Amino acid sequence: MPETQSLSLRNVRAGYGSTVVLEDLSFDLPLGEKLSVIGRNGVGKTTLLATIMGLTKLHGGHIGLGGTDIAALRPNRRAHAGLGFVPQQREIFPSLTVEENLLVGLRPGAWTLERVYDLFPRLQQRRSNMGNQLSGGEQQMLAFGRALLTNPRVLLLDEPFEGLAPVIVEQLFHALLRLRDEDQLSIIMVEQHAKLALAFAPRTMVMSRGRIAFDGDSRTLIENPDRLDALCGIGATQH
Repeated sequence: MPETQSLSLRNVRAGYGSTVVLEDLSFDLPLGEKLSVIGRNGVGKTTLLATIMGLTKLHGGHIGLGGTDIAALRPNRRAHAGLGFVPQQREIFPSLTVEENLLVGLRPGAWTLERVYDLFPRLQQRRSNMGNQLSGGEQQMLAFGRALLTNPRVLLLDEPFEGLAPVIVEQLFHALLRLRDEDQLSIIMVEQHAKLALAFAPRTMVMSRGRIAFDGDSRTLIENPDRLDALCGIGATQH
């Protein structure tokens, strides 16, 4: 894999047990690129991120990170290799404080505790609170911050705005835009809100039945809402 690629998938077939969800999926993510992944429910978007992290059964294909094949690595080894993951469930530690949660996976690099607090001032205000004392939005900020402090090469975001109030979504989205514009981190964001996904990343991938139905410039879909609706379902542009 060329050094200009932070992540590369080739002919990946993966799923759960004997059930194959992803079919012959291939794409490259260049260093520093931001990619949104959208599509109808149940088409394999979350499975894609889980497969990159090593949480599914790989039936075939190759997954490369920074020039190294990681397909045989366990999830914890993939994290050490440079993958950061913010799952839908957030999976924060309820019996640890905010600051303890953040420091659990701390690794040397550009992202420090101070920088996370600068991105999410609310976390600094709540740094002594326990994880189970946080609102849903605060928990999501904490999940973001914890992933960033592992100083990953690639950050994987699975439905980061799901179940959050609109005002919290707006706050998180602005933080993500800042992250996009100020950091060379490669990011893949799976998101149901098509408008937010298209606004976040210059490149968008649409999945359908475990395959890639579209992979290209987000402006193509922004400027052609009928095509977006055809790919993602009626009303996709309204979310």
